[in-house]
Amino acid sequence: MKMRNVVKEKIAANGYALGSFVASSSAMNCEILGLNGLDFVMIDCEHAETNTESIVHMCRACEMYGMAPLVRVYDPDDNPMMSRMLDVGAHGIMAPLVGTPEQAKKIVQYTKYVPLGKRGANGGRGPRWGAYENYIKECNDSTLTIAQCESMEGVNNIEAITAIPGIDVIFIGTGDLTLEMGAAFKADSAANHTVNDPQVVGAIDRILAACHKNHVIPGIVTASPEDAARRIKQGFQFVTCMNDLGFFRSHTKKHIETVRELISK
Repeated sequence: MKMRNVVKEKIAANGYALGSFVASSSAMNCEILGLNGLDFVMIDCEHAETNTESIVHMCRACEMYGMAPLVRVYDPDDNPMMSRMLDVGAHGIMAPLVGTPEQAKKIVQYTKYVPLGKRGANGGRGPRWGAYENYIKECNDSTLTIAQCESMEGVNNIEAITAIPGIDVIFIGTGDLTLEMGAAFKADSAANHTVNDPQVVGAIDRILAACHKNHVIPGIVTASPEDAARRIKQGFQFVTCMNDLGFFRSHTKKHIETVRELISK
């Protein structure tokens, strides 16, 4: 058996990979998203209650449809958790609130094997209990290490962070970045505020330029199909277009309201 890096395969084929945050802890939601042709899901352990056992089932559901299961951990210093999520089968790790190159180096240490890092070898589900013949050799290229830039500290250090060997993706969290910059914020449409705020626009452009300079995959969160398409055309290659629970809330609300409007006519 050989490892795959589905995200890099999709980027090579199409120029981008499209994904969704999954906050529901639901393997069935992952399966539906995979069935619908999404490239990856970001299983959320920062703002959701997802546990390790659920993550294993979610990973299996993703892999049934050739979709990459990735996991966002709780904070940038949650380093042992990063290794554990890879050991149980996640294809990559996102660390939120990465503000310094020192944090980025530590994340690499716990997600990559030597010579890039110092992740401990294991015989668990990640290496398929030894079925991946060259797991240690292939793992550094096949595992995504994603640093989330969502603070002014991260923006100010972005050139140094993107220069750290082993950082594969920088993912811009526009919600927290917008909040820190003092711009207006609404939870279900945070990405839309980046369009009109010059300070946020400048920060995003700086991050994108640093990624291109240091050959790191640029990623960003978006809140609508139009915004996702615009960001991909702008040069972002790792883009989330929804959160499963946010999508469920907004679309069920619209559906219910439409039924009530039709009844009243």
